Amino acid sequence: MSVQTRLIKAVPPANRQKPMGVLALGMSRTALKVALEKLGYNVYHCSECAMRWEDGHVDLFKEAMEAKLHGKGQKWTGAELDKILQNYTAIEDIPCLHFVDELLEQYPKAKVILTTRDIDSWERSVRSTIFKIVNLRVVHFMVNIDPVFWRPYYWILKSTVDKWTDGDMSNSVALRKSFVDHYDHVRAKVPKENLLEFHPREGWAPVCKFLGHEIPSDTPFPHVNDGASTVRLHYIIVLITLWRMYRKHVGIAVAALAAYGISRWMRVG
Repeated sequence: MSVQTRLIKAVPPANRQKPMGVLALGMSRTALKVALEKLGYNVYHCSECAMRWEDGHVDLFKEAMEAKLHGKGQKWTGAELDKILQNYTAIEDIPCLHFVDELLEQYPKAKVILTTRDIDSWERSVRSTIFKIVNLRVVHFMVNIDPVFWRPYYWILKSTVDKWTDGDMSNSVALRKSFVDHYDHVRAKVPKENLLEFHPREGWAPVCKFLGHEIPSDTPFPHVNDGASTVRLHYIIVLITLWRMYRKHVGIAVAALAAYGISRWMRVG
């Protein structure tokens, strides 16, 4: 019986030029990405994973999550995660959130920020974004026709939702327990002197003091976490994918027809 080769083995060893500075380990939809970028960090976020699909990031993280969440194959080590993250100085959001222990072991000197949010508003936010995206008819359509990006990307989103809800998206009790358990786990693993618990309404001061940065004088603290924009972005990715798939074969006419169809889907889906 043949043994399946691990995708991560084909990735060269990391050659990190800058240390990992920040592990933003708050649950998804407790955004800190834009603020960290303003302070000069290069942040690996779910959107970055998606944008780097041509570099294999979606398939690679699917492999890592299959091993971690479902026991399929050999679990990734922190050093293997660093192969993917070597050009980044901060992380936030899924898929990295599934690897808290590995990240803490690999980057013991990184500062840990635990962004917090009222659990009721957090549940409303994930249900109006990640949950909505995995239920969109157009996304299911794309999963069926695009095995290159949408199929593994959807798997990452759906597996995350299933983990949070014990496989039942209507299970609010399990979802909220996942939120609480995640925060308790991070607090138990990280020394207090290396951990900042932070709510975005507190502004720049706590983050900058914790990370040793001057407070930006020209920019208010960014509150960028618009759920509707996140959903719209996925419709745009659908259009881009359709254009990539069909432009060489059937030309502009079919691409325009697809765009029209998707625009109608956006109104009714």
